[in-house]
Amino acid sequence: MTQPLTLQLEDALRQAAGADTAPVSLTIDYAGADAEADLSARGWIERATRSLVFAQAEARTADGILAGAASGVFRRVNV
Repeated sequence: MTQPLTLQLEDALRQAAGADTAPVSLTIDYAGADAEADLSARGWIERATRSLVFAQAEARTADGILAGAASGVFRRVNV
């Protein structure tokens, strides 16, 4: 069984932001695709400052249909 949509998106955000960060804010938007389908999530950094990282993520089905998107703000803890 695969992870639920929310966990996949949070994991993608955390991986993109890096191990030296802690979440400040996470937002998840659900799309019309089946959230129970086999999903693939990817995350990326939208921008970063000296103390904050702004990350985005999306999860898609094998057919490429958007299941959900997320954004997060992370604070660098080793600054």
